[in-house]
Amino acid sequence: MCIAIPKKVVRVKSELEAVCDSSGKEEDVNTELTGRVSVGDWLLVFRGAAQRVMGEEEAQKMRTALTALSDVMAGTATESEVDSAFSDITAHSGELPEFLRSQVGRKPAGL
Repeated sequence: MCIAIPKKVVRVKSELEAVCDSSGKEEDVNTELTGRVSVGDWLLVFRGAAQRVMGEEEAQKMRTALTALSDVMAGTATESEVDSAFSDITAHSGELPEFLRSQVGRKPAGL
């Protein structure tokens, strides 16, 4: 499974490359897709390339969820840890958004 990971910029090497930290491990990251970044920015990184700049709150939520997922896979997660890490999902009612509800039962054009 491949997944993008939030990483924090700790040093800018050039217009197209930054050094990012993820849990104490530094990594060179290509920033061609995001453009210029600054120290302290959070990047969503996949296979050494920044996909987009993200806010710190979103980055921390994603890191918490990834830690919980890792703990689940290791068999060490608690139910409260999982509930807390995925509260945005578990608290959701599961209803379709209005723009999709209006499409239920409609046949696509041309069929």
